[in-house]
Amino acid sequence: MGTLISYAVVLAYAGVFVWQCCKYRVYGWLFISLVLWIVLAAMSSLVLPGIAGLFKPLNLFLMPVYILLSSCFALYRRDSLKQSAYLTTLLYGCWLQFSALVVCWVLVLVLCLVKNVILLIPLLVSLFQMFLWQPVFWIGSQWIIMLLLFLRSTETEKPLWSVRTVLFFCLFEQLLYLMMNFRGKL
Repeated sequence: MGTLISYAVVLAYAGVFVWQCCKYRVYGWLFISLVLWIVLAAMSSLVLPGIAGLFKPLNLFLMPVYILLSSCFALYRRDSLKQSAYLTTLLYGCWLQFSALVVCWVLVLVLCLVKNVILLIPLLVSLFQMFLWQPVFWIGSQWIIMLLLFLRSTETEKPLWSVRTVLFFCLFEQLLYLMMNFRGKL
C-alpha cells in the first residue's frame, strides 16, 4: 500500500510539472528532465538489470532529482518562469530543500571527523534514504516549502518569514525525519 501511495505522489508531482511546463511553454526544462530520466534509467538498468528500469521504483522515485538537475538549464529563462507561480516556487523550493540536505550532510560529516566515530555513518545513510527512497516525505515537504515561498511572494507588505526562515524549516524537517527514523517510526 505504501508503494502505491508513493507511486501516486510521484506521478502527481510529475504530472503537474509536465502540465505547467506545457502550459507556460517551458519546454527546455521539461525536455532536459525527460532526457535525464531516460539516460540515467538506461545507465542504471545496465548496472542493475532487472532491478532498475525506466518505470521501476529506483528511477521513478528520483523524479525530484531529475527536475532539480534540469532546473539549472531553466534559470536562463526566468522571465518565462515568472508567469507560472508553480514553476517559480518549484525552482527555488528544489534548490532550497537540496541546500538544506547538503548542510545536513556536511554537519554529519563534520561530526564524524570531530568525534572520530564510525557510528555516525547511519546518519548519512538515513539522509541519503530520505532523499532517494522516501518520495512522499520529500515531495510533500517540497510542496510545503513551495507553499511558504508562494505565500511569501504574494504578501504586499513585509513578509512574515524570510528565505532564511524557510531554510531553517527545511533543516528542522530533515532533522525531525532523522529522529523519527532512528526511533523506528518510519
